[in-house]
Amino acid sequence: MGSRRFARTPSLPLFADGLPCAAPPLPEAECQAKSGDRRFLMLHGEGLAAERPAVWALRFSPLVGIWGEEGLLIETTGLPEREPDLLRRVLAAFSAAGAPARGLLGAAPAALAAFLRAGTRPQVLAPRQEAATLPRLPVTALALPPEMITALHRMGLRDVAALEAQPRGPLARRFGRAIAEELSALRGRIAPFTPIRPPPRHHQAREYLSPLCTAPALERAIAALADRLCTGLLESGEGVRALRLTAFRGDGSWQELRQGLGQASRDPAHLRRLLDRRVEELRPELGFEKLILAAEVAEALNARQAALPGEEVPAESLSEMLDRLAQRVRIWRLAPQESHWPERAAARADAFGPVGEAPAAPRPLRLLRRPIPVKASALLPDDPPFQVTLGQRVERVISAEGPERIEPEWWRAPEDRPPRDYYRLQLASGARWWVCRRGERWFIHGHLP
Repeated sequence: MGSRRFARTPSLPLFADGLPCAAPPLPEAECQAKSGDRRFLMLHGEGLAAERPAVWALRFSPLVGIWGEEGLLIETTGLPEREPDLLRRVLAAFSAAGAPARGLLGAAPAALAAFLRAGTRPQVLAPRQEAATLPRLPVTALALPPEMITALHRMGLRDVAALEAQPRGPLARRFGRAIAEELSALRGRIAPFTPIRPPPRHHQAREYLSPLCTAPALERAIAALADRLCTGLLESGEGVRALRLTAFRGDGSWQELRQGLGQASRDPAHLRRLLDRRVEELRPELGFEKLILAAEVAEALNARQAALPGEEVPAESLSEMLDRLAQRVRIWRLAPQESHWPERAAARADAFGPVGEAPAAPRPLRLLRRPIPVKASALLPDDPPFQVTLGQRVERVISAEGPERIEPEWWRAPEDRPPRDYYRLQLASGARWWVCRRGERWFIHGHLP
């Protein structure tokens, strides 16, 4: 569940002339993206192109993806932090976690990846700076096969400017669509980006200057996040069905708790009770620096009147009670199936699902795993028994109901099953048995309430 420390990043080559491709950083005012522009942070480093580092990077942005086999792509659009400060904080966090990374923040993910392959030092690239620097980018920094780059060098095409000056038709006939797609991606027109996880519509996050190490501190922090999450759910008219609590440590590891609910809810007290019971599963070690509480699954939840004036309202609804029971034991209910045979007539189903129609004849809630053979005495062959012998014990029957005859089901393939006759017996000892007769043999199949 928690990730290991990441490996160190290897050194990457510079341009052919030994100069970095990017110009000196612009003033902070010029580095900020225009309103509505998408902005990305590209990170390169050994071991970063994996699921665990990507999940740990969710502490910085809800949109994180793995970029090929090189590193991570983090979308920073709309984040309140200033871009230079965000870049410094992300790089410092990865370095502290044992995974030194190099990063660039800009508009086109493919261009950022190419700049990092060329050895550009970490900085924030404004859109015009990024566009002006692209022509100087060598073709060795593009995401093209080595044999294709060798062929381009033989043709005298050594940088993006020379490549963009060529007619696309002859290049496409010789090299296919790879070069055209790469050039379009460099200019930001094609930027495929698949997040490691779909961002939740409702989530609350908070960072802590002093890492959380104790259970009371975690409970208070979770309670505050649950209150804010329920406020957002109330405004949107929704309720949560599945919660996910993600706790990030500073050493590059993280832990998660997932909690499902039987019915949609936005009651902060109920969510707090569910999560408080699971705080002991967390292992803070040196402490959690950030918590994110997200509604993984949410659905519409209309407001309901709890009670009319003067009516008493139960302290806990049935669904909330089942949620708390489910944390201790596995809960389920019996759902009727299309079969007359008792062993097929019911199956385990979701405890919160719709309740089906019960069989007309009263039957035991649970059948015996193995029917118990008994001896029965009756006045006539088709009469109910007046006496039942179980081992050395003789039980007298004071009342009986039946028989309930069960024949093989016509809608199934022919089965080698003889008919059965079932009786409900009231014994003198007070027990109530559900017995069946199959040919000349008798069995106890269950106990009646």
